[in-house]
Amino acid sequence: MNEKIVTRAYHDEHGRDPIADGVDVINVRGLSAARFLDLAVPLAKPVAVVNDNDGDAAKMRQKYVAYTSHSFISIHVGAGDEKILEPQVLAANGLERMNEVLGKKYETGQEMLDHMKANKTSWALAVFESEQAITMPQYIRDAVRG
Repeated sequence: MNEKIVTRAYHDEHGRDPIADGVDVINVRGLSAARFLDLAVPLAKPVAVVNDNDGDAAKMRQKYVAYTSHSFISIHVGAGDEKILEPQVLAANGLERMNEVLGKKYETGQEMLDHMKANKTSWALAVFESEQAITMPQYIRDAVRG
């Protein structure tokens, strides 16, 4: 998950950057996520895990089942058939809106999606820096509402 997208979603929801509320947004991959949660448990540190579904949302949720009994840990996984963030953001906003935000003129959703997949950092940075808000996928909105 791109931390710039989550940071932007938080800002759009709360009107300020997460750091202003003492919230850190970090990108943790693979087995490291469980290690961070292992640290959060004894500290009772609030954590919202935001994860793509990688094609199997139930499997992704199962990965974190050992932590869901803690009220201060919440798990947010993308739903539906879309495995990764890019098609979910495109579906939530439409081609016209994403062309506006990214300063592009793609004629098809597939062209936009190909661009977003090939340029993960640059499109996320463009969204982060944009004066125009976009609609974030529901699981990201749920995570930043806390």
